[in-house]
Amino acid sequence: MVVMETPVSGDDVLDVQGLCYAVRGRTLFQELDLNVRAGESVAVIGPSGSGKSTLLSCLIGLVRPDRGAVHIAGKNLYGLKHAELASLRSRAIGMVFQSGELLPELSPLDNVALAAVLSRAEARESYDRARNLLDELGVPAAATTEELSGGERQRTAVARALINSPVLLLADEPTGALDGAARDRTAELLFGLPRRHACGLLVVTHDMSVAARADRTLRLADQVLVPAGVPEGQVR
Repeated sequence: MVVMETPVSGDDVLDVQGLCYAVRGRTLFQELDLNVRAGESVAVIGPSGSGKSTLLSCLIGLVRPDRGAVHIAGKNLYGLKHAELASLRSRAIGMVFQSGELLPELSPLDNVALAAVLSRAEARESYDRARNLLDELGVPAAATTEELSGGERQRTAVARALINSPVLLLADEPTGALDGAARDRTAELLFGLPRRHACGLLVVTHDMSVAARADRTLRLADQVLVPAGVPEGQVR
């Protein structure tokens, strides 16, 4: 079992060094570095196919890079055994997907609490925390998530990502399936989480209006991450 410590504001919760990865003869990352601190939000922008989602897969251990290191809350992701990696992933990382990936036949409360119960948390405590998170995020009670609006479903997904008090939140195009008003409300909610919950937030998106809310915005270009303001041709 991987024991997690609550990060101190400003501590690195994610530290990526020298990440290299190629697939089918195409190099996506070449000596890529990235860090996210507790209480900080970082956005990664780039066109479709640039490797943003693949980067997230490397950060949760679903894709193993050819070279490099990924540390989450000080733990070397690729130095862990399978069971240790699964424990780290469930307890230290919260993930928000573009379409929410909720179980439609379950209520919002069950969707959120189930993530804690599966991590072996006590059921009553899990449901109490789930109710508090859903109330905090403004999700109404419903018999199934199918009864919710798109924005309400995405807020339910955010609550589920927070249920185990992760040190790092990852979001993959979290507003991509929402209309303008719901997109803005969801983005505002997401980028307010790091300071309220003492976690780091990494969002990958192609939407500049969403990325602009982050403390830092990086662009995936020429296989590395650079500040969004660096002009093309001056990456290396």
